[in-house]
Amino acid sequence: MKKVTATEASKAFGQLVDDVQSGAVTIERNGRPVAVVYSYEESQRIEAMREAHLDTLIQEGITAADEGRIRPLTQKVRDEILASARQRYEEQSQ
Repeated sequence: MKKVTATEASKAFGQLVDDVQSGAVTIERNGRPVAVVYSYEESQRIEAMREAHLDTLIQEGITAADEGRIRPLTQKVRDEILASARQRYEEQSQ
């Protein structure tokens, strides 16, 4: 992936637009990456992947509900989830 400084990107924006047609460009400030610029086509591809992933998650939730694998989120269930998360965190911290 090509890298340019923020100053270079600002001064040569037209070149940056041309460069992203062949691949993403990382913009750095003070030697650290602060942004990535990519083409419109790439953004469309990424958005389609996000939508497909979300559709899959929604379908998995519907299937789980249809199969009775989902419990209502009562205060008791919330407390159980938090207790389980705390226990895992404590185990990982040791």
